[in-house]
Amino acid sequence: TTAVFQFESPGMKKHLRNLKPNRFGDLVAMNALYRPGPMEYIPDYIDRKQGRRKVEYDHPMMEKYLSDTYGITVFQEQVMLLSRHLANFTRGDSDTLRKAMGKKIKAMMDKLKLKFSEGCKANPLFIEGCKEVKKDPDTLIDKIWKDWEAFASYAFNKSHSVCYAYIAYQTGYLKAHFPAEFMAANMSRNLNNISEITKLMEESKRMKINVLGPDVNESFLKFTVNRKGDVRFGMAAVKGVGAGAVVDIIKARENGLFTGVFDFVSRVNLQSVNKKNIEALAMAGAFDSFGNIRRSQFFSGNDQNDLNFIEKLIKYGHQIQAHQNTNQQSLFGDVIGAQVIKTPDLPNVAEWPKVVLLEKEKALIGIYLSSHPLDEYRLEIDNFTSREYTLRDLNNNLDALKGKEITFAGMITEAREAVGKTGKPYCNMVLTDYNDSYTIYFFGKDYVEFSKYCKLNLFVLVKGQVQESFRPGQLEFKVRHIEMLDEVRKNHIKSVTVDLAVHSVTPDLIREIETVSKKNKGSAMLKFNLWDPETKTVVNLFSRNTKIEMNKEVERFFSERESLSFKIN
Repeated sequence: TTAVFQFESPGMKKHLRNLKPNRFGDLVAMNALYRPGPMEYIPDYIDRKQGRRKVEYDHPMMEKYLSDTYGITVFQEQVMLLSRHLANFTRGDSDTLRKAMGKKIKAMMDKLKLKFSEGCKANPLFIEGCKEVKKDPDTLIDKIWKDWEAFASYAFNKSHSVCYAYIAYQTGYLKAHFPAEFMAANMSRNLNNISEITKLMEESKRMKINVLGPDVNESFLKFTVNRKGDVRFGMAAVKGVGAGAVVDIIKARENGLFTGVFDFVSRVNLQSVNKKNIEALAMAGAFDSFGNIRRSQFFSGNDQNDLNFIEKLIKYGHQIQAHQNTNQQSLFGDVIGAQVIKTPDLPNVAEWPKVVLLEKEKALIGIYLSSHPLDEYRLEIDNFTSREYTLRDLNNNLDALKGKEITFAGMITEAREAVGKTGKPYCNMVLTDYNDSYTIYFFGKDYVEFSKYCKLNLFVLVKGQVQESFRPGQLEFKVRHIEMLDEVRKNHIKSVTVDLAVHSVTPDLIREIETVSKKNKGSAMLKFNLWDPETKTVVNLFSRNTKIEMNKEVERFFSERESLSFKIN
């Protein structure tokens, strides 16, 4: 229910999973109950719905108006209807009761209690019901009224809750039936809220919806859905690209898609789509679809004193547009002009390292979009970290982790060394995983041992334990061990076990495994689990003379073959 109105908080999600709502009334009730006060009744409501607890009523007459909420008073309207049903209150009396409860007017409540008591005693059906449940009328009247007085502190209007639940149902329907459009609309609504966009992108990934980066040929002002059903980043979501520039790019695109960067600068309005805009678009990958130019090339020249490629592009664009505006026609039309204005040469430079490229992308878009720096260490993260915990737990749930030994993998995004008030050095680093960051401080012996890791852009594996801090009554994550993620495979992988079915074993597959094993010799034992799906028999084998190194090439080899799977130990 992420992005579903009223139902996207973690607490509400937890209760909805337990409730398993199958009717609109459940949504209405949860809207009313999920607030301070009535929240304590949610487990009881769920247990009654699921049949784990018997639905009971103080009086048989109350079933008529409480059966929809399993015997639990949830709405003001229920109290109003019950007061008329049990004590023959008029409609005006019941509305006065609602107001007195809502505003906690004690004098009015005391007056209405007397009227309620007299009305119940004068109702033959009420007296008959008391006999049925074997309860004294005065005692039962007193209990019902006390329950209502307690209810007054959190009473909620059903008509409001119905409206909220109806909007929630509509947004849930849109998410279920138009998922990409729904997510794009929500991202557009949060254009300047990067944390919210990040959350929505994570949800899109879970829903197997691709969120693609900005593209001058496909993006619009805000997030949109393309013909393939993928969500495309809006160009206005890129820092440094104004709405006016985007509008002009879209206008120029109406005459046909851009065929390349030279076509782009020759057609857009270079007064609004200026150098700053083009730099931001290039760094965010908005020209990547042209395929023949790398992001680093936009920001390089042929030598130190040369203009960079963007500056040359803009100069070229101005020349082309100036020529087009003069409308100078010759016997050969525009051919002469096109020959005179030469396209600038692309600088011969390599692409930025992946981590640099992603950091630049994040600086402009606010998130890692095309990939994440930690993706390179997916195998290490999946096999050598405490996957049930994330850095978010250290920030939000430290008490629940007391005494636990936990291992995290992350990238150091901030690092600092300083001298404390006592004159002793210390350092701190910010460890960042896919979703969160956590700051770790090192003093004394820990500083001596771990300060070498307090460097920007290092990828590390951190092991530690949540324990009592030196500050009384506080907990801390005490680091015990740090190592580079690049070293984890070499230090910890003892064996690689390949699972494959008998019918998938072919001479070609055997030759391929042999070739990759000999090419990547190492210290890890190579094992095989050969299984027969018909007899459910498994034979365990291992290579006596071949050990391998579980590097990126070997990982890719085993990952790309559908006929087998592998695990490491």
